[in-house]
Amino acid sequence: MRRLRRIRISGPCLALVAFAGGTLIGLVEAGGFDPLEAGFPVRFDSERIRLHIVGDSLEVRGTYYFVCERRTQREIPLFYPFPDDSLLGGARMVALAARTAPPDTTRGAARPSAPARWESLPRVHGVRWWMPPCMGDTLVAESVYRQRLHREYARYIVTSTRAWNRPLRRALFEIHLPDGATPTEFSFPFTKREGNGQIYYTFEADSFFPDRDIVVRWTR
Repeated sequence: MRRLRRIRISGPCLALVAFAGGTLIGLVEAGGFDPLEAGFPVRFDSERIRLHIVGDSLEVRGTYYFVCERRTQREIPLFYPFPDDSLLGGARMVALAARTAPPDTTRGAARPSAPARWESLPRVHGVRWWMPPCMGDTLVAESVYRQRLHREYARYIVTSTRAWNRPLRRALFEIHLPDGATPTEFSFPFTKREGNGQIYYTFEADSFFPDRDIVVRWTR
């Protein structure tokens, strides 16, 4: 694999970003790279994210949908970032699984998710995913990562959706704060919900092309 060259990386610049020939698409200083014009096999379509405050950590559970623009025989590398934020501690990947969709009609059920591999990258706040080949209409990735919290503040990166040069068709977010916590700031208009004896906060958007990250602050 080629070495990463002339790449400018900072927390708010990243989201799920494609790799092309070992280089991060959308983050090379020259800029202006369109994954689809370059023939990249998938298009980032939508996401559903659940943020849970668990003890002294933020746990992020994400489901990501990628439309297959063309069939492939090889794994597809994607960069998954963690926030580089002085208000947050270290982050680590916990789990990654992937599947194809829609349902496998030959079996009458959806294809089950299977573990997918990832690897850490030196001097970069994030990991490289290896997605399975595009052998259907859609690839679905399900991931879990945790990041240490230093205070009542959490952040999830969404701004680098712009690296794909088009908005997400749909984005859904849930934030679950500790029992007894009161939110004091949301970077988007989250709505309070109650269900199954829990209080949580949601935000949904179509044609999502954000200019700021998901941020929440709270008091206990």
